[in-house]
Amino acid sequence: MGQVISGEANPCPEVNYQYSFSGVSYTGHYLWSVVDGTIVSQNTNTVVVRWNRNITDEGKWRLRVQYEISGTGGIPGGSTYLDLNVKVKTASRYNISGDKEIPGNFIGTKTYTANIVNPKFPAASFLWTTNTGIQTITTAPTINLSINDTQLRSIMVAGKASNCSEWGEMSKIDVYFTSIITGPAQTCAEDIYTIVNSGTVTLENATNVATLTALGNNQWKVTRIGTANGTVKLRSTVDGRIYDKNIMVGGSTVIGFENLDHLEAYDYETFKVLQGTGNMKYEGSMNLYNYESAGQTSYSWSLVSKSAGSPIVSWTASGNYVKVSSKGSGGWLVLQCVITNGCSIEIRNYRFYFGIEPLMP
Repeated sequence: MGQVISGEANPCPEVNYQYSFSGVSYTGHYLWSVVDGTIVSQNTNTVVVRWNRNITDEGKWRLRVQYEISGTGGIPGGSTYLDLNVKVKTASRYNISGDKEIPGNFIGTKTYTANIVNPKFPAASFLWTTNTGIQTITTAPTINLSINDTQLRSIMVAGKASNCSEWGEMSKIDVYFTSIITGPAQTCAEDIYTIVNSGTVTLENATNVATLTALGNNQWKVTRIGTANGTVKLRSTVDGRIYDKNIMVGGSTVIGFENLDHLEAYDYETFKVLQGTGNMKYEGSMNLYNYESAGQTSYSWSLVSKSAGSPIVSWTASGNYVKVSSKGSGGWLVLQCVITNGCSIEIRNYRFYFGIEPLMP
């Protein structure tokens, strides 16, 4: 019978096992070594090993004994070795998928799933733990966590493939709760804002524009300084993560025009429409522009009056763009634009004359 290493070939992880070598070393010395395990103790031809739970590649657990054989004539025959490959009853590491970012005002259930890394070592059960003290064993690779506050910070899972007492390698996912900032997008004097799951609260870009006052109960007040205009950021910083809400303070309208096409300006509100070559013999367009805006400016167009009969005049507008047209000369058109920037509202009446000199006031 050949020489063998006897002992458990399918051991549990992190448990001590004894192995014995059936052969004899010519010199009486035995050199034991192990891959993915730890030698706890050894005594000539026996050794005690504790196998690791973690998996290297496809599993490389191995025990080796090196010994001296006898040669001819009673002299040493050199060194040789014998290996015992084992397969530890452990489970693969599992990566966790699910929402890492949770709204600060969320109350309900979130589902997290354990995804296997090494399919050759599937788990039969799963141990889920959280920083809040939850510990649950499931047979399916999922858990439904009930969330009622913002204390959850981490979720961990380990698998087990057998009735061994030790679980496999633990994996972890960090989760965090966002700040939720509610309140008006603009303020003309002062307004109150509510921040759910607030961290460090500051008002950015606010020098000489607005002030911030903490009111308690998750509320803050933003107050305009005099007649100042600008856009500030109400910011909540939680564990290094930044959550902003842009707030327009005041407002300003200094209106001009640009991109004139087949239009000749006589003043800031009066235009002559020049003749073109298309089907609409007279067609002109332009864009309005707010040169001192602090945030978004809106433009609302309406018809005030227009010439009757022939030629027929028409117009279209979208945002700050307006186009007027006619198939002939001699008509006119008056359009009103209400321009709003924060608390500032300006009304302009634009007059267009098709191929004729404007009637100046």
